Amino acid sequence: MIEFFDTTVLVAAMVEDEARHEDCAQILESVRDGHAGAHSLAECFATLTGGRLKIQLAPGEAASLIRHNVHDRLTLVTLSAPEQMKLVEMAGPAGARGGAIYDLLLMACARKVKAEKIYTLNRRHFIALAPDLAERILSP
Repeated sequence: MIEFFDTTVLVAAMVEDEARHEDCAQILESVRDGHAGAHSLAECFATLTGGRLKIQLAPGEAASLIRHNVHDRLTLVTLSAPEQMKLVEMAGPAGARGGAIYDLLLMACARKVKAEKIYTLNRRHFIALAPDLAERILSP
């Protein structure tokens, strides 16, 4: 089964103080055919080092966690420049503004690999952007 992970789930899996840590960590640890958007590496780094969380990791520590939990465990999905531009152009009609573009990018990555399960802590936002995938979008 092809499973896709949103950045929110990846961060929660790596940070014990996050509310959904146990559920997210369990799903990530048990995945066999897992995928994530390549840009989630940068999103995880920004979150882990940027101070949004109760903790703020040193860059080297964050990089090590990301390598072990994301890079080495999941297949990273990339979008070409034309694929990304198409998403930028359809963002408005899709109802995406601001940071929601990143959710659109992740949903495009999930579609690209034909994910059967898409894990996110922002289920409502993902369903609003991709109602046709509602039954596949899950919160751990």
